[in-house]
Amino acid sequence: MNEALTKVWSEEYQRKGIPSSFRKDPTRALVEFIQWYQNKKLPPGCVADIGCGQGRNSFYLAAEGFTVTALDLLQGNADIINEEAKKRHLPICAYGQDASTEWPIRDSSLDIAVDVFCYKHIVDKEAQKAYRSELWRALKSGAYYFISLASINDGFYGPLLGTSLDPARKLIVDPHSQIPSFLYGLDDLVGEFSDKFNLVEAEEKRSTSPMYGKEYSRSVLNCIFKKG
Repeated sequence: MNEALTKVWSEEYQRKGIPSSFRKDPTRALVEFIQWYQNKKLPPGCVADIGCGQGRNSFYLAAEGFTVTALDLLQGNADIINEEAKKRHLPICAYGQDASTEWPIRDSSLDIAVDVFCYKHIVDKEAQKAYRSELWRALKSGAYYFISLASINDGFYGPLLGTSLDPARKLIVDPHSQIPSFLYGLDDLVGEFSDKFNLVEAEEKRSTSPMYGKEYSRSVLNCIFKKG
């Protein structure tokens, strides 16, 4: 595991500068995806929450009837989730691990996998490929994958492309936390997943939200893929 990356993420959860490190309510785009899923009259089943943080989306998914496997780089976050899930008698099991390594999930067992701002932070293309292979392995045939991440038009992350040391791959580094990530246009994102998954729906959602105590215009790509 990358010790430097673990260190900067641990510091971010103490600093609480980005929304995912302090918000307790589930991500709105994820709630909309689950409503979309439920409108198809599909029953809740097994779901992976990839890059779960301290569990705001995991707890929501469990409350909606899903059995949740939650993965986060920080073991401390996994411990927080497991302790709270035990108190609340919720079907959540969290693991502290790199999402590009083998997942503790059986082959073809997931009905859904969700990723809110995790994939973008895996800044090695071979590691991202390994993530996609694990995703394909763990999902059932016909299962859905929801991903949400910052687009190249994002008001906070987008301008950082101007100082990128690798602009061809759209690699940026958050100047506050020193956390690296990739930025995506829709074609970029679909291109990386199209070898194994079919795009079902996509949108670029605009809003405002705080980053490090200041409001920014945000632009987020939300995509639903399906395993063929």
